[in-house]
Amino acid sequence: MPPSALATTEPPVDEPTPVVLVHGIRVSGATLHRVAAAVSQTAPAGRQVATPDLPGHGRRRHETFTLPGAVDTVLAEIDRFGRPTVVAGMSMGGYVAMAVAGRHPQHVAALVPMCATAQPSRLLAAPFETFGAVTSFLPRQAAVISQALTRVAVGRQVSEDMEIGGLSLGSIADVVAEIKRFDALAEVSRYPGRTVFVNGRQDQFRVHERRFVDAAPDATLTVIPGASHLFPLIQPELAGRIVGEVAASCDHTRILGTERDS
Repeated sequence: MPPSALATTEPPVDEPTPVVLVHGIRVSGATLHRVAAAVSQTAPAGRQVATPDLPGHGRRRHETFTLPGAVDTVLAEIDRFGRPTVVAGMSMGGYVAMAVAGRHPQHVAALVPMCATAQPSRLLAAPFETFGAVTSFLPRQAAVISQALTRVAVGRQVSEDMEIGGLSLGSIADVVAEIKRFDALAEVSRYPGRTVFVNGRQDQFRVHERRFVDAAPDATLTVIPGASHLFPLIQPELAGRIVGEVAASCDHTRILGTERDS
């Protein structure tokens, strides 16, 4: 185990361990505002939480999504906090979180991928590639259809949360092109710290969850009964509490070695 991964028990810290929440495909960081509020409440004086927009999304929708660019976005938030941070992400954000942890483990106090335990592949990417192609040719029509289907599936509150910051349907093709080549299992295997996988029981992205748990050196799995792929948005208090509890477990732990690896 590299020195940067070693942890020693210390007296209670003055400031709670911060959290970076990473959003999913086509939405913005602001979509996670209710999850962030729940995470913040898991420390007596409040816990710092960042919800950045990834390239191609939200205020950055005119940029091109790349996985290295997404990783750099999360690292910038960790640098702003100035110490190792819990990195949690849902769906696409879960894969970005894995990339951050696998490539820069000394910056990650703990990893919480939610709804992201399907190993990417060309086969699994095919339906998303088709949807991405449709949105490129018919962006307005695709936006209307996407909004209507989301409201039917998850209700107005969740739909409105997803629409905060605007829907970035044009980024789907770029995201799929990057993620389908991403070896998520290899990244989690490189992260020596605590990993907490969280899935909804009805989530189609559970397909390889046991492989992910087996690949990660220090992993646990939580499955939410009756929950779907969008459970962090449907049950934000629960998602926030889970992430916050992981962060609380890091509050008394000091991760040794904090220099950015080059």
